[in-house]
Amino acid sequence: MKPSRRGQIAKFQTRKECENLEKLYVIVEYLEDNGLGISIAKLQLGNSGLKIPPISYALVEDLEVDDVQTAQLDYYLKYGDHDLF
Repeated sequence: MKPSRRGQIAKFQTRKECENLEKLYVIVEYLEDNGLGISIAKLQLGNSGLKIPPISYALVEDLEVDDVQTAQLDYYLKYGDHDLF
């Protein structure tokens, strides 16, 4: 499934030299059809261990949503014991 909203967990579906298929990214911003017929996602590397994880941009067509990780994150944000909001 292709990303369609902010907050989804995604990974690259095809390997290019600078991409790791095992790394998971959080979609920080979803920019749909920028006028050129191209949708772009602003990504933040998940579980990097860095205080400020790097942010990058990728074409939505190169990404695939991890449904299980996204569902777990949605559940945690809705029902979890946190003080994020």
